[in-house]
Amino acid sequence: MTRSLQTPLDLVSETPAKAIPRTQGLALYAARALALAALGQNTHAATLAPMVCGIDDGLLWILGVSVLVVLALIGAFLGLELLAYRAGAVRIARALESHGGDARMPELPESGPRAIARLARAINKGRRRRVEREAEHLDVQAAYAHDLRTPLTRMGLRCEMLDDPTLREAMQRDLAEMQELVEASVASARMQRSVAEPLQRVDADGLLDNLVRGYRDAGRAIALDGRIGQPVVACPLALRRVLANLIDNALRYGSDVRVCAHVDAQRLVLAVVDSGPGIKPAQIDAVFAPWVRGRQGQEDKPGSGLGLAIARRLARSMQGELLLQNRRTGGLEARLTLPLVVA
Repeated sequence: MTRSLQTPLDLVSETPAKAIPRTQGLALYAARALALAALGQNTHAATLAPMVCGIDDGLLWILGVSVLVVLALIGAFLGLELLAYRAGAVRIARALESHGGDARMPELPESGPRAIARLARAINKGRRRRVEREAEHLDVQAAYAHDLRTPLTRMGLRCEMLDDPTLREAMQRDLAEMQELVEASVASARMQRSVAEPLQRVDADGLLDNLVRGYRDAGRAIALDGRIGQPVVACPLALRRVLANLIDNALRYGSDVRVCAHVDAQRLVLAVVDSGPGIKPAQIDAVFAPWVRGRQGQEDKPGSGLGLAIARRLARSMQGELLLQNRRTGGLEARLTLPLVVA
Protein backbone atom coordinates (compact mmCIF):
# COMPACT_ATOMS: atom_id res chain seq x y z
CA MET A 1 0.00 0.00 0.00
CA THR A 2 2.96 2.28 0.49
CA ARG A 3 5.21 3.63 -2.19
CA SER A 4 8.96 3.50 -1.97
CA LEU A 5 10.40 6.94 -1.17
CA GLN A 6 13.85 6.28 -2.57
CA THR A 7 13.51 9.29 -4.90
CA PRO A 8 12.78 12.68 -3.24
CA LEU A 9 9.31 13.92 -4.13
CA ASP A 10 8.32 17.53 -4.65
CA LEU A 11 5.15 18.09 -2.66
CA VAL A 12 4.19 21.03 -4.84
CA SER A 13 4.19 19.10 -8.11
CA GLU A 14 2.72 15.80 -6.88
CA THR A 15 -0.66 15.10 -5.35
CA PRO A 16 -1.02 13.47 -1.93
CA ALA A 17 -2.07 10.19 -3.54
CA LYS A 18 1.29 9.82 -5.28
CA ALA A 19 3.42 11.28 -2.56
CA ILE A 20 2.50 9.39 0.62
CA PRO A 21 -0.24 7.16 2.08
CA ARG A 22 -3.72 8.56 1.64
CA THR A 23 -4.50 8.61 5.34
CA GLN A 24 -1.59 10.90 6.09
CA GLY A 25 -1.30 12.89 2.87
CA LEU A 26 -3.44 15.84 3.84
CA ALA A 27 -1.83 16.18 7.24
CA LEU A 28 1.63 16.03 5.67
CA TYR A 29 0.68 18.82 3.29
CA ALA A 30 -0.70 20.90 6.14
CA ALA A 31 2.45 20.33 8.20
CA ARG A 32 4.80 21.08 5.31
CA ALA A 33 4.90 24.84 5.99
CA LEU A 34 6.00 24.28 9.59
CA ALA A 35 8.60 21.70 8.58
CA LEU A 36 10.02 23.97 5.90
CA ALA A 37 10.43 26.71 8.45
CA ALA A 38 12.37 24.39 10.73
CA LEU A 39 14.38 22.36 8.19
CA GLY A 40 14.87 24.78 5.32
CA GLN A 41 13.26 25.53 1.96
CA ASN A 42 14.81 22.51 0.16
CA THR A 43 13.06 19.90 2.30
CA HIS A 44 11.40 17.10 0.23
CA ALA A 45 8.86 14.41 0.97
CA ALA A 46 11.69 11.91 1.56
CA THR A 47 12.66 13.93 4.57
CA LEU A 48 9.14 14.58 5.79
CA ALA A 49 7.68 11.11 5.30
CA PRO A 50 9.71 9.26 7.98
CA MET A 51 8.89 12.02 10.41
CA VAL A 52 5.17 12.04 9.66
CA CYS A 53 4.36 8.38 8.97
CA GLY A 54 5.16 7.36 12.52
CA ILE A 55 2.89 9.97 14.04
CA ASP A 56 -0.71 9.32 14.94
CA ASP A 57 -3.29 10.77 12.53
CA GLY A 58 -4.89 12.83 15.31
CA LEU A 59 -1.60 14.48 16.14
CA LEU A 60 -1.05 15.26 12.49
CA TRP A 61 -4.41 16.98 12.29
CA ILE A 62 -3.61 18.96 15.43
CA LEU A 63 -0.30 19.96 13.88
CA GLY A 64 -2.03 21.05 10.67
CA VAL A 65 -4.66 23.04 12.51
CA SER A 66 -1.96 24.68 14.62
CA VAL A 67 -0.15 25.78 11.48
CA LEU A 68 -3.35 27.26 10.10
CA VAL A 69 -4.03 29.08 13.37
CA VAL A 70 -0.52 30.52 13.41
CA LEU A 71 -0.90 31.68 9.81
CA ALA A 72 -4.29 33.21 10.64
CA LEU A 73 -2.82 35.07 13.63
CA ILE A 74 0.03 36.38 11.50
CA GLY A 75 -2.46 37.54 8.87
CA ALA A 76 -4.62 39.23 11.50
CA PHE A 77 -1.59 41.00 12.99
CA LEU A 78 -0.49 42.27 9.60
CA GLY A 79 -4.05 43.37 8.84
CA LEU A 80 -4.26 45.35 12.08
CA GLU A 81 -0.92 46.99 11.31
CA LEU A 82 -2.14 48.02 7.87
CA LEU A 83 -5.36 49.40 9.36
CA ALA A 84 -3.38 51.40 11.92
CA TYR A 85 -1.18 52.86 9.16
CA ARG A 86 -4.22 53.72 7.08
CA ALA A 87 -6.07 55.34 10.00
CA GLY A 88 -3.03 57.45 10.89
CA ALA A 89 -2.50 58.56 7.30
CA VAL A 90 -6.19 59.47 6.91
CA ARG A 91 -6.13 61.45 10.17
CA ILE A 92 -3.13 63.49 9.04
CA ALA A 93 -4.54 64.02 5.55
CA ARG A 94 -7.86 65.29 6.92
CA ALA A 95 -6.13 67.71 9.28
CA LEU A 96 -4.03 69.14 6.46
CA GLU A 97 -7.03 69.39 4.13
CA SER A 98 -9.20 71.09 6.76
CA HIS A 99 -6.65 73.74 7.67
CA GLY A 100 -4.73 74.02 4.42
CA GLY A 101 -1.39 74.10 6.19
CA ASP A 102 -2.55 77.06 8.32
CA ALA A 103 -0.21 77.86 11.18
CA ARG A 104 -3.23 77.76 13.51
CA MET A 105 -3.82 74.08 12.76
CA PRO A 106 -4.04 72.12 16.03
CA GLU A 107 -1.19 69.76 16.79
CA LEU A 108 -1.53 66.23 15.47
CA PRO A 109 -1.52 63.32 17.94
CA GLU A 110 1.92 61.72 17.87
CA SER A 111 0.65 58.17 18.34
CA GLY A 112 0.11 55.06 16.27
CA PRO A 113 2.68 53.15 14.20
CA ARG A 114 6.25 54.41 14.42
CA ALA A 115 6.32 55.89 10.91
CA ILE A 116 2.97 57.69 11.39
CA ALA A 117 4.05 59.08 14.77
CA ARG A 118 7.33 60.29 13.26
CA LEU A 119 5.46 62.03 10.44
CA ALA A 120 3.10 63.70 12.93
CA ARG A 121 6.05 64.94 15.01
CA ALA A 122 7.71 66.40 11.91
CA ILE A 123 4.50 68.21 10.88
CA ASN A 124 3.98 69.56 14.41
CA LYS A 125 7.57 70.78 14.56
CA GLY A 126 7.25 72.54 11.21
CA ARG A 127 3.96 74.14 12.29
CA ARG A 128 5.52 75.49 15.50
CA ARG A 129 8.42 76.97 13.56
CA ARG A 130 6.00 78.64 11.17
CA VAL A 131 4.00 80.10 14.05
CA GLU A 132 7.18 81.53 15.56
CA ARG A 133 8.29 83.07 12.24
CA GLU A 134 4.88 84.60 11.61
CA ALA A 135 4.80 86.03 15.13
CA GLU A 136 8.20 87.65 14.63
CA HIS A 137 7.11 89.06 11.27
CA LEU A 138 3.92 90.52 12.75
CA ASP A 139 5.82 92.06 15.65
CA VAL A 140 8.21 93.79 13.25
CA GLN A 141 5.32 94.95 11.05
CA ALA A 142 3.44 96.41 14.01
CA ALA A 143 6.58 98.07 15.39
CA TYR A 144 7.43 99.78 12.10
CA ALA A 145 3.85 100.94 11.62
CA HIS A 146 3.68 102.27 15.17
CA ASP A 147 6.97 104.15 14.82
CA LEU A 148 5.70 105.87 11.67
CA ARG A 149 2.89 107.57 13.56
CA THR A 150 5.14 110.16 15.18
CA PRO A 151 6.82 111.51 12.00
CA LEU A 152 3.45 111.53 10.23
CA THR A 153 1.98 113.62 13.03
CA ARG A 154 4.87 116.10 12.77
CA MET A 155 4.42 116.33 9.02
CA GLY A 156 0.71 117.01 9.49
CA LEU A 157 1.44 119.89 11.85
CA ARG A 158 3.93 121.40 9.43
CA CYS A 159 1.41 121.16 6.59
CA GLU A 160 -0.86 123.50 8.55
CA MET A 161 1.84 126.15 8.26
CA LEU A 162 1.91 126.12 4.45
CA ASP A 163 0.62 129.32 2.87
CA ASP A 164 -0.48 127.80 -0.42
CA PRO A 165 -3.93 126.25 0.22
CA THR A 166 -3.74 124.01 -2.86
CA LEU A 167 -0.38 122.58 -1.80
CA ARG A 168 -1.57 122.26 1.78
CA GLU A 169 -4.64 120.26 0.81
CA ALA A 170 -2.61 117.98 -1.48
CA MET A 171 -0.09 117.29 1.28
CA GLN A 172 -2.86 116.60 3.76
CA ARG A 173 -4.47 114.09 1.41
CA ASP A 174 -1.15 112.28 0.99
CA LEU A 175 -0.59 112.24 4.74
CA ALA A 176 -4.11 110.95 5.35
CA GLU A 177 -3.46 108.08 2.95
CA MET A 178 -0.17 107.26 4.65
CA GLN A 179 -1.88 107.38 8.03
CA GLU A 180 -4.53 104.97 6.77
CA LEU A 181 -1.85 102.55 5.59
CA VAL A 182 -0.15 102.70 8.98
CA GLU A 183 -3.36 102.13 10.92
CA ALA A 184 -4.36 99.26 8.64
CA SER A 185 -0.96 97.61 9.12
CA VAL A 186 -1.22 97.89 12.89
CA ALA A 187 -4.78 96.55 12.85
CA SER A 188 -3.81 93.62 10.63
CA ALA A 189 -0.90 92.66 12.87
CA ARG A 190 -2.98 92.91 16.03
CA MET A 191 -5.80 90.88 14.53
CA GLN A 192 -3.52 88.02 13.50
CA ARG A 193 -1.87 87.91 16.93
CA SER A 194 -5.09 88.19 18.90
CA VAL A 195 -7.10 85.37 20.42
CA ALA A 196 -10.35 84.55 18.63
CA GLU A 197 -13.34 86.50 19.94
CA PRO A 198 -15.80 84.28 21.82
CA LEU A 199 -19.28 83.71 20.45
CA GLN A 200 -22.15 85.45 22.22
CA ARG A 201 -25.78 86.45 21.83
CA VAL A 202 -26.07 89.35 19.39
CA ASP A 203 -28.99 91.55 18.42
CA ALA A 204 -28.14 91.52 14.72
CA ASP A 205 -30.78 94.10 13.76
CA GLY A 206 -29.64 96.44 16.52
CA LEU A 207 -26.02 96.07 15.43
CA LEU A 208 -26.92 96.95 11.83
CA ASP A 209 -29.06 99.92 12.91
CA ASN A 210 -26.27 101.39 15.03
CA LEU A 211 -23.65 100.83 12.34
CA VAL A 212 -25.68 102.51 9.59
CA ARG A 213 -26.73 105.36 11.91
CA GLY A 214 -23.08 106.12 12.61
CA TYR A 215 -22.35 106.56 8.91
CA ARG A 216 -25.45 108.69 8.42
CA ASP A 217 -24.45 110.93 11.32
CA ALA A 218 -21.12 111.44 9.54
CA GLY A 219 -22.95 112.62 6.42
CA ARG A 220 -22.68 109.37 4.44
CA ALA A 221 -25.86 108.22 2.73
CA ILE A 222 -26.36 104.50 3.37
CA ALA A 223 -29.58 102.50 3.04
CA LEU A 224 -30.51 99.47 5.12
CA ASP A 225 -32.76 96.83 3.55
CA GLY A 226 -34.17 93.78 5.31
CA ARG A 227 -34.31 92.51 8.88
CA ILE A 228 -33.04 89.42 10.65
CA GLY A 229 -35.91 89.39 13.12
CA GLN A 230 -34.21 87.37 15.85
CA PRO A 231 -31.07 87.40 18.00
CA VAL A 232 -28.21 85.25 16.75
CA VAL A 233 -24.99 83.80 18.14
CA ALA A 234 -21.96 85.52 16.63
CA CYS A 235 -18.80 87.53 17.35
CA PRO A 236 -20.12 91.12 17.55
CA LEU A 237 -16.81 92.97 17.26
CA ALA A 238 -15.63 90.86 14.33
CA LEU A 239 -19.02 91.14 12.61
CA ARG A 240 -19.06 94.92 12.98
CA ARG A 241 -15.48 95.17 11.72
CA VAL A 242 -16.24 93.11 8.60
CA LEU A 243 -19.30 95.19 7.73
CA ALA A 244 -17.47 98.47 8.38
CA ASN A 245 -14.64 97.42 6.07
CA LEU A 246 -17.11 96.49 3.34
CA ILE A 247 -19.03 99.76 3.72
CA ASP A 248 -15.82 101.82 3.66
CA ASN A 249 -14.73 100.01 0.52
CA ALA A 250 -18.10 100.63 -1.15
CA LEU A 251 -18.08 104.34 -0.23
CA ARG A 252 -14.53 104.75 -1.51
CA TYR A 253 -15.24 103.37 -4.96
CA GLY A 254 -18.97 103.80 -5.53
CA SER A 255 -22.21 105.44 -4.49
CA ASP A 256 -25.76 104.40 -3.66
CA VAL A 257 -24.46 102.09 -0.94
CA ARG A 258 -26.94 99.68 0.63
CA VAL A 259 -26.66 97.09 3.38
CA CYS A 260 -29.00 94.14 2.79
CA ALA A 261 -29.85 91.51 5.43
CA HIS A 262 -31.90 88.33 5.27
CA VAL A 263 -32.01 84.73 6.46
CA ASP A 264 -31.53 82.02 3.83
CA ALA A 265 -32.27 78.49 5.11
CA GLN A 266 -29.68 77.99 7.86
CA ARG A 267 -27.53 80.94 6.85
CA LEU A 268 -27.36 84.59 7.83
CA VAL A 269 -26.67 86.63 4.70
CA LEU A 270 -25.41 90.22 4.90
CA ALA A 271 -24.54 92.03 1.68
CA VAL A 272 -23.09 95.46 0.94
CA VAL A 273 -23.85 96.67 -2.59
CA ASP A 274 -22.79 99.79 -4.47
CA SER A 275 -23.08 101.32 -7.93
CA GLY A 276 -19.36 101.72 -8.55
CA PRO A 277 -17.26 100.37 -11.43
CA GLY A 278 -17.00 96.82 -10.09
CA ILE A 279 -13.93 94.58 -10.35
CA LYS A 280 -12.41 92.84 -13.34
CA PRO A 281 -13.51 89.18 -13.22
CA ALA A 282 -9.91 87.98 -13.30
CA GLN A 283 -9.18 90.00 -10.14
CA ILE A 284 -12.17 88.94 -8.03
CA ASP A 285 -10.08 86.55 -5.93
CA ALA A 286 -6.84 88.54 -6.11
CA VAL A 287 -8.28 91.58 -4.29
CA PHE A 288 -8.52 89.54 -1.09
CA ALA A 289 -4.71 89.41 -0.94
CA PRO A 290 -3.06 92.06 1.28
CA TRP A 291 -2.10 95.36 -0.39
CA VAL A 292 -4.10 94.63 -3.56
CA ARG A 293 -6.67 97.06 -4.95
CA GLY A 294 -8.59 96.17 -8.08
CA ARG A 295 -11.55 98.42 -8.94
CA GLN A 296 -11.68 99.06 -12.66
CA GLY A 297 -10.16 102.43 -13.49
CA GLN A 298 -9.97 103.35 -9.78
CA GLU A 299 -6.48 102.11 -8.90
CA ASP A 300 -5.43 105.65 -7.90
CA LYS A 301 -8.09 105.87 -5.17
CA PRO A 302 -6.70 106.11 -1.62
CA GLY A 303 -6.76 102.97 0.46
CA SER A 304 -4.50 100.46 2.13
CA GLY A 305 -5.50 97.34 0.21
CA LEU A 306 -5.94 95.54 3.54
CA GLY A 307 -9.65 96.06 4.16
CA LEU A 308 -10.90 93.07 2.19
CA ALA A 309 -8.05 90.84 3.39
CA ILE A 310 -8.92 91.60 7.01
CA ALA A 311 -12.65 91.22 6.36
CA ARG A 312 -12.27 87.74 4.82
CA ARG A 313 -9.99 86.55 7.60
CA LEU A 314 -12.51 87.70 10.21
CA ALA A 315 -15.38 86.12 8.28
CA ARG A 316 -13.62 82.77 8.22
CA SER A 317 -12.78 83.03 11.91
CA MET A 318 -16.58 83.04 12.44
CA GLN A 319 -16.96 79.92 10.23
CA GLY A 320 -18.39 82.12 7.48
CA GLU A 321 -17.35 83.19 4.01
CA LEU A 322 -16.98 86.48 2.16
CA LEU A 323 -17.40 86.61 -1.60
CA LEU A 324 -17.49 89.37 -4.22
CA GLN A 325 -19.47 89.49 -7.43
CA ASN A 326 -20.22 92.15 -10.02
CA ARG A 327 -23.86 93.15 -10.27
CA ARG A 328 -25.66 92.83 -13.59
CA THR A 329 -26.98 96.38 -13.19
CA GLY A 330 -23.50 97.71 -12.40
CA GLY A 331 -21.52 97.96 -9.22
CA LEU A 332 -20.24 95.37 -6.78
CA GLU A 333 -21.85 93.12 -4.18
CA ALA A 334 -19.84 91.94 -1.19
CA ARG A 335 -21.75 89.02 0.37
CA LEU A 336 -21.02 87.81 3.90
CA THR A 337 -22.54 84.42 4.74
CA LEU A 338 -22.54 83.08 8.30
CA PRO A 339 -24.04 79.94 9.83
CA LEU A 340 -27.32 80.87 11.50
CA VAL A 341 -27.31 80.02 15.20
CA VAL A 342 -30.44 81.33 16.90
CA ALA A 343 -29.82 82.63 20.43
